[in-house]
Amino acid sequence: MQLTRKNINLKQVLIAILFILLVPAVTYLASTDMKVGAGLSVMIIGLALGLVCIVNYRLGYYLYITITFILPMLERMSGAEVPKGVAMDALLLFTLLGCIFKRGDKTIARVKFSDPILVCMLVYFLILLSSIVNPNAGSLLGWYVFLRVSLRSYIFLYVGLNVFNNMQHVYSFFKYWLALGTAAAFYCCIQQWTGLLPYEQAYIAKFPEKFGTTVILTGLRLFSFMSDAAVLGIIMACNIIIMLILMTARLHTINLSKKILLGFSIVLHTMALGYSGTRTGYVMLPLGLMIFFIANMHKRNTILAAMVFVFIGLAILYGPFYGSPTIIRVRTAFIGKQDESVNVRDRNRHRIQPYMHEHPLGGGVNTTGGNGVTYTPGHPLADFQTDNGYLRAVLETGWLGMVVVAGIFYFTIQTAVVNFFRCKSELDKLLMIGAAAAIFAAAISEYAQDTFTLVETSIMLFSFMAVLLKVRYLETN
Repeated sequence: MQLTRKNINLKQVLIAILFILLVPAVTYLASTDMKVGAGLSVMIIGLALGLVCIVNYRLGYYLYITITFILPMLERMSGAEVPKGVAMDALLLFTLLGCIFKRGDKTIARVKFSDPILVCMLVYFLILLSSIVNPNAGSLLGWYVFLRVSLRSYIFLYVGLNVFNNMQHVYSFFKYWLALGTAAAFYCCIQQWTGLLPYEQAYIAKFPEKFGTTVILTGLRLFSFMSDAAVLGIIMACNIIIMLILMTARLHTINLSKKILLGFSIVLHTMALGYSGTRTGYVMLPLGLMIFFIANMHKRNTILAAMVFVFIGLAILYGPFYGSPTIIRVRTAFIGKQDESVNVRDRNRHRIQPYMHEHPLGGGVNTTGGNGVTYTPGHPLADFQTDNGYLRAVLETGWLGMVVVAGIFYFTIQTAVVNFFRCKSELDKLLMIGAAAAIFAAAISEYAQDTFTLVETSIMLFSFMAVLLKVRYLETN
C-alpha cells in the first residue's frame, strides 16, 4: 500500500513539474513566432476538450455541436482558412471513443436496426461506396472527401442514439438547441443593427468568393456566427416552427414565464430569418406548420391560429409595405416568377435533364458545382450549380440515390408522427409533431437548397433523427 501511494505521489510530482516547465516553454515559443504559439494553444485546448469528450461522451456530444457551429466565426476571427473538418473529426472521434469506453447506453439495444430509417441510411452508404466503381465518376479524392463527411454524420447519429435514453434527455436537448438558435439569432440582429464587425468585413474582403451570395440587390444577407446565410435561414425557420407549436401548450404544461421567453426567442428568430434573406426559409414556415394544423384540425384553437397566420401572411404579401428590403425578398419567395434568379434555376434544371436520363447511375459524388471544379475539373457536371439537394443526388448518385434520400426524410417524418400519436404527455406530443413539422420543412427546402449536406443543417437533421428513433423505441417499451 505504501509503495502504491509513493508511486501515485511521484506521478503527481512529475505531472506538476512537466506543467511548470511547459508554461514558460509555450510562452517563449509564442513570443518568437505567433503562428507557433497559436498552434500550440489550439493543440492544448483541443487535447483538453478531447479528454472531456472521452470522460463524458454526453457532454462531448453537445461540445461537438457547439464548436461546429462557432467554428466559422473563429475562422473569421483568425483571418485565415482553418481546417474545420479536421477539428470536427477529432472532436467526434474523441466522443465516439468515450461512448465505446463507457459502453454507451443500454437502451440502444431496444433500437431495431431493421428500422426503415436505418435501412435507408445503410443503402445510401452502400451507394456511396459503390460510387468508386462508377464509370462516370471523377477523382478518388472527391469520393474520399464525400465519404468522410458522410461517415461523420453516421457516427454522430450513433452517438446520439446513446445520448438520449429517456425523455429528460430529450427535453434537455431541445432546451439547448433552442438556446443555441436564440444566440445565433441575437448575434444576427447585432450584425444588422451595428453592421458587420471589423474582422468579418476583413474576412469577406480577403475571401470574396466565399460570400458570393451575401451581397444582393435588396441588401446584405447576414449569417450570424454560422457558415453562411442560407444555413442560418433554414435553422431559424425550423426553430420558429417548433417554438410556435410549443406556444400552443396549456399553461400547466409550459407556464407563462417560459412562454414569454419562447415569444421573445420567436421574435429574434423571425428577425434573423428576415435579415438572412433566405427565401427558402420564408416558404418553409407555412409548409412546416401545415403538418401541425393537419394533426390538430379537430381543435378550435388550431383553426383560429391558422386563420391568424394566413391573415398575417396575406398582409405581408399584399399589404402597402414597399420600403423594406426584407419584405420585398419575402414576396419574391412566394411570387417567384418575378425574380430572375428563380427563372435561372428553372432553366438550369431543364438544361441538365438529358444528362439525368443518359446516366441513371449518376456522374459520381462531388462532381457538381464548386466541388466538381475542385476535384473533377473537366467533368460534364463540374461547375453546374444544382441549388437543389434532390437534383444533386440524382446527378451524382443516380435515381436510386435520390429515392433513398427522399426515403430518409419520409420515414423520419413518419416516425415523428407515430410518436406524436403514441406519446401521452402534451409536451411530448408537441415536441414530436414539432420535429415532424421542422423535418418536413427541411425536406421541402431540399428543393431550393442542398440542406442534407450542409454542416449545421446536417447536424440538426441527424440529431432530430436520433431523438425520434430513440423516443419511438422508448415509448414502445
